[in-house]
Amino acid sequence: MRARPIRSQIYLPVVRFGVTDADWKFVIFITLLCYSIPFLFNMKLMRFPLEIWTCVIGLVGSVAFFNFVRIGRRPFWLQHQVVALTTPSRHRHALPTDQKERPWLLPNQ
Repeated sequence: MRARPIRSQIYLPVVRFGVTDADWKFVIFITLLCYSIPFLFNMKLMRFPLEIWTCVIGLVGSVAFFNFVRIGRRPFWLQHQVVALTTPSRHRHALPTDQKERPWLLPNQ
């Protein structure tokens, strides 16, 4: 067989369970937080340690959230949405949902 050129995929993000390698630090932080808070306050549900359930729910919830944010959307979609919601309309470009305040214009009748 003839040798064919192979494009290196070294710059593509590593994806596990649908979460990129850059987002795993947030998943681990949320999971540890969901484990440590019930552990520190000795919370129990029917004499069963609550941190076991909250740890699993936090892990599944954060993986599902990052899958929702990443799959089918452009890169940095969430960051752009947060900036658009927090930045006033006078400090950024106009969005289709911005209200046009033009009191000198009358609406079409």
